[in-house]
Amino acid sequence: MRKIIGPDVSLFQDDPQTPQGVNFTRMNQVSDFVIIRAGQNLWPDSHFADHWRRAKASGLPRGSYWLYDSRANPKQQADLWFEQLGDDQGELPLFADFEETYGGPFAGWMYWKVFLDRIKLLVGTKEVGIYTAYFYWKNNAPNPVTHPADLEYFHPYPLWIANYDVAEPFIPKPWSADEWLFWQFTSKGDGPAYGAESPNIDLNYFNGDAEQFAARFDVPVPQDPVPPEDPTGKRYRVITATLYVREGPGTNYESIGYLQKDDIVEALGSNPAGSWYHIRRLTDNLTGWSSSDYLEQVTTPPPVEGGRYRVNTRSLYVREGPGTAYRSIGSLVANDIVELLQTSADRNWMRVRRLSDGLTGWVSSAYLVKVTTPPPPAGGEKYRVRAATRIHVREGPGTQYRSLGYLQPNEIVTAISVSPEQTWRQIRRNDGLTGWSSARYLALLVTP
Repeated sequence: MRKIIGPDVSLFQDDPQTPQGVNFTRMNQVSDFVIIRAGQNLWPDSHFADHWRRAKASGLPRGSYWLYDSRANPKQQADLWFEQLGDDQGELPLFADFEETYGGPFAGWMYWKVFLDRIKLLVGTKEVGIYTAYFYWKNNAPNPVTHPADLEYFHPYPLWIANYDVAEPFIPKPWSADEWLFWQFTSKGDGPAYGAESPNIDLNYFNGDAEQFAARFDVPVPQDPVPPEDPTGKRYRVITATLYVREGPGTNYESIGYLQKDDIVEALGSNPAGSWYHIRRLTDNLTGWSSSDYLEQVTTPPPVEGGRYRVNTRSLYVREGPGTAYRSIGSLVANDIVELLQTSADRNWMRVRRLSDGLTGWVSSAYLVKVTTPPPPAGGEKYRVRAATRIHVREGPGTQYRSLGYLQPNEIVTAISVSPEQTWRQIRRNDGLTGWSSARYLALLVTP
């Protein structure tokens, strides 16, 4: 029987140095439920509202817990917990967390009862449970000999027991050995594997199988976790402004560099959960681990020799050979059109010729997009020369054609047609001069 498993989270599962938070979509892929801290004392957990909303959106059944604090009035703590929940009390029980040792004026099981009575009154029929540890409960709960009735008061509350490094949890009185609902069996789960940014995370088992879990909480039957896809050998594009590259698969590892938006990397492998990819940046071979949350698979079709491609990055080196070890002989810029002459065996590099001036060499194929022939432009469009100096008007669409004359900066011309790759426009000046000029230096005039 597969064990039904889920983490519990709080603000400590978020890394304040990064913009992203807990990835509940990933958590839902490997977990069956989550229990979220609502607060402590008279302090709401600063991440609770966001965690509560995004966990629900991911489809995870949710429970909440409140860390009881003896330094604050128990009724006020219960009121604040209820206030955080609002109209959404979650799918799993609410758990009163009894583990503190602050020694405040509201310490002791007598005040636990006040806290529980108050939250039960507020939530009505919603189930309320107790979280605690074996020895903490044994040392602080009512004595079974001198206060048996007071101890029995707690018996109807479902038990969430914390007990690490044991095959089965030790269960304190008044509950029997198998009378636990959830068991927190470790505090050292793999945080990133469960969508957290913290290196470790608490993990919990439900006392039953998938069908029992669904029936107990009136939720869909948990499905088996979906194993992550192996990314090895595939290319990915960075979809965030900056992305750290680290020595290992987690935010606890040192940063060794960073990627920028639209950088292309090749995946060399991943951690077991698929939450971190071992990557290599194609432009300079920077290699390390990055969060897969910010990498989008590149699905460009294989290059076809003789086809035309557009540059989709700001600047792209043209090299003597297929690799960064070869000397740069020039560069392409965004929207340059090139013709493919040859492809390297691994398809990572393409030998190309720029149509506008014949510059020929090897470039990374990750930054080239196949060009499809556009429809012809509407006739009569007006363009302004945006070059700093005069530009040629040629007999055909390319620098190999003879110059017929020049256009001066800010001159206005009328477009007649455009080359298939849109790098040259056929134009006519008011004085009748007609020919081809580089589209790079012509700006469309928009009539208000």
